[in-house]
Order: sequence, then C-alpha cells, then structure tokens
Amino acid sequence: MKYLRIERKDRVLTITFDHPPFNFLTTAMMRELKSVLDGLEHDAGVGAVILASAVPDAFLTHFDVGEIKAAAEGMAVPLPAAVTDAAMRVESALSHVPGARRFVERTPMAGVAQMNLFHEVTAQMRAMDKVFVAAVNGRAMGGGYEMVQACDLRVMADGDADRGHVLGQPEIYIGLLPGGGGTQMLARTVGVARAIELCLDGRLLSPREALALGLVNRVVPGEQLRAEAEALAERMARRPSHSIRAVKRAIYEGGSLPLERGMAIEKAEFLSAATQPSARRAMIAYADEIGRLVDSGGEIGIDELRSWIDGVAVDFARQ
Repeated sequence: MKYLRIERKDRVLTITFDHPPFNFLTTAMMRELKSVLDGLEHDAGVGAVILASAVPDAFLTHFDVGEIKAAAEGMAVPLPAAVTDAAMRVESALSHVPGARRFVERTPMAGVAQMNLFHEVTAQMRAMDKVFVAAVNGRAMGGGYEMVQACDLRVMADGDADRGHVLGQPEIYIGLLPGGGGTQMLARTVGVARAIELCLDGRLLSPREALALGLVNRVVPGEQLRAEAEALAERMARRPSHSIRAVKRAIYEGGSLPLERGMAIEKAEFLSAATQPSARRAMIAYADEIGRLVDSGGEIGIDELRSWIDGVAVDFARQ
C-alpha cells in the first residue's frame, strides 16, 4: 500500500497513516483503508485496531481541500441539498456494481462517490466487532478529526495548541460544514448546544480542552502515546467480539433512537450475548470464583477482579 503501513501483533492490528509532510487525508487513503477493513470483517484473529500516524505532530491534518475544490468545480453549478442527497443515494446503490464507483470518480459526480466512500468507511468502523483506538499524535481537523470520532476510544498526545496540537471542525472557515459525520458525532458526544457552537465557530481545541469536553478519552505525554494506545488495544482485543459488536450497536444505533427503541436493542443484544458459548463459559467461571470468595470470607474488590478486568480470566478467542 502507498499510504498505509500495516502491522500485526497478536490480536492487535495497527494501521499507520503515512502521507508526509502534513498527512492530508485523501480519497486514495480512504480506498486503502476500506480495503484493509474489508479484509478484517471476517478475521476473528484481530480484536482491536489502532489508527496511528507516521508523520510527527500530525495525525491527519484534514481532508485534502484540493480534492474537495476539484469535486465541487466538476459539478459546475450550485446545487441544493435535496439534489445532492438524491445523487448520493443513486451513487451508493450503483457502488455495488463492480467498477461503478471508479467510473463515477472520473465524472463530474466524483465528489458524490468520495463522500459516500468516507461515510461507508466510518460506518464500517462503528459496526465492526473490533475496538478501534485512535493514537492521536497531533493535528486532527475536519475530516482528520472525523476519522478520530469514528474510533471507539481516543488517546491523544499532550502538546501546545500554538504548535499545532489541536482538534476541531474548522470547515466553516472556508464556507463548508463537517461532511464526514462531524455534526452528528459531536452532537452525540457533547450535546447539541456545544456541538453547534464548535461547528459555527470552528474553534480548535487543545488536547486538554478536548479531554475536558469528552472528545478524547485520555491525554498522555507524547513519548507515552504509542505504549498507552497499545496497552489499551491489547486489553480491548481480549474482550469477546460478540459483546463488542453488541455494545457498539446498542450505543451508536440505540443511543440515537427514542428511549424505548434503544432499550429494545439493548435487551435483544443482551439476551443474544447470554446464549453465546464463550459467555456461558465465562459466567460459569465467574460464578465459581465468586462462590469460592464468599465461602472463604474474602473480599470482592479490584484486586480480586484483576484477571477479569485485564481480560485474561477467560479466553474469549476460543469458540
């Protein structure tokens, strides 16, 4: 691959973006990422995926504005949202025909195909039975931050905002808005009021500001970023794949539905998980261990639960 480096260690796959000097995100990079994700769909040997960067201080600076400009110029005239929505639906349907998307990318409708590809990739990440961990080493703006938001867990290196360690959706600076899921994911993460402020103002956030808002899960010294992301991914990779998929569906899908419908998804996924052979083994092992603690008068605390927390009490990779 030209723009991605792939490394695998046990049950963790690391995908490293390598497009110096600024790591601008491009359609070619998204195609490569889609190819990797397609290969992971049926790979039970991978439980977690790290997205990282080979470019210092730049996770993914933002989507290549030159590509967006070229796509817009190809459409020639201003179009209302109703027309572009219809075009995206048609292109999405055609994309299932072999070679159709690459053909569309050579027409004035190239921007439609590029937009659909971006959304397909991020939706695939959110639906997959792997935990995606973003190891954010610096700038992640616009489409770059939307890739961060597509990950389930986000670890960011601490750094000075004045030197480019920032996150945000600054598309409004050039007359756009987030187009890769930013408006929707921000609203679900920080609420409507804060999301609309961030998108209208386009303010770029330091790592500590992002942490305070819940836009990243952890901020660590830069030299510890890779080790922290790997340790987190290794632990997540030991979680049961059926539970990972179920949790992600219940939260990403159910969390945007009316309460009763979201609860229905949770109930269905819970009962389905309880019938899985690996869950049955785990429940038996846990009940036996708790029974021994009760019989011996022991405590049930963090130390006693450490093997369960670390994911080593039961091998969920064994079917």
